[in-house]
Amino acid sequence: MKIIKKDGRIEIFDRNKIKTSIENAASDSESMLNESDLNIIISDITKMLEKTRKDSLITSSYEVIGVIFNILKANGFSKLLKSYIEFDK
Repeated sequence: MKIIKKDGRIEIFDRNKIKTSIENAASDSESMLNESDLNIIISDITKMLEKTRKDSLITSSYEVIGVIFNILKANGFSKLLKSYIEFDK
């Protein structure tokens, strides 16, 4: 999968970048997030993006952020979500 960055560049989708940003937001919010939780969140995000973009396999950073928001909210990580929103600005 490829991702169109905010500045228009196209890069290969990197799960590790999302993992790092979520870890940083968890640390900032003092949220308890174990490796299993993190792997499930990243897997859910990736599956949702692949399902949404099944035909083109190209997405935007805005769409990725929206999916992250939805996954965190759906899994009850509201404190982490708030920190992620602040982290993403």
